[in-house]
Parts: sequence; structure tokens; C-alpha cells
Amino acid sequence: MKNNKRKQQGFSLIEVLVVMTILAVIFGLVVTNVTGGQDKAKYKQAQIEVKKLTQAVSEFYLDTGNLPDSLSELASDNGDSMWMGPYASEKELKDPWGEPYLFSANSQHGQSFDIYSYAKDKSPGGDKLSADIGNWQ
Repeated sequence: MKNNKRKQQGFSLIEVLVVMTILAVIFGLVVTNVTGGQDKAKYKQAQIEVKKLTQAVSEFYLDTGNLPDSLSELASDNGDSMWMGPYASEKELKDPWGEPYLFSANSQHGQSFDIYSYAKDKSPGGDKLSADIGNWQ
């Protein structure tokens, strides 16, 4: 007697579609989690950098007796004989979203000065990971 059953030589279309669907769901979950983690990391990085720049401006003030007119004075000599910098690098003057940190010698928050970033949305206000980040927080 001959065995008339054919041996399966591949996957059926249904099996391939099921596997592709499972992979798509897993990929979607991974991408969502990784993207959210990057936003959170950038926000935390900006908070740390604002603290560092606040310290740099304070050091600048202690050395020169004046607040800088802009944060760029932290990275390059403004001609003051008491300038002992650089207090920060050019790279440190930009937030994780590529925008320059903002500086105001006239604080709106009861500080000696304000350093802030508009964060991910690049506009005033926002909430959660798009909320403004400042040295008054």
C-alpha cells in the first residue's frame, strides 16, 4: 500500500498571517515604550542642565560681580578682567530638543534670574513632559 498523504512543505497563509500579527503587536508595544522613555529622559536631562547652568551663572556672578547679559557669556570671554571661565560649553547652552536655553536677568519667579526651556512643545506652558522647565522649580 502506498501512502497518499502529502507532507506539508511550508506554512499556510493563515499561519503566516497569525505570526505577522503577533510580531506587529509586539513591535508596536516596544516602539511605544521606547519613545515614551526617550521623552522622559530628555525632560530629566533638561532639568539637570538647568541646575548646572544656574550654578554656572552664580559662579559667573561671583567672579565678575554682574549677571551675564546672555548665557553665551558663560562660554566665551566678554572682556571682563575678572572673567574666569568658561563656565559652560556652547553645547550645554542648548536644551535636549536643540533650542537654546532662555535667560532673563529680571526674574518673574522671585529668583535672582531665570533660566528656562519650553521643553518638547517649544512654546510657553504645557503639561507633563511638555511643561516648561525652569530654575524656579
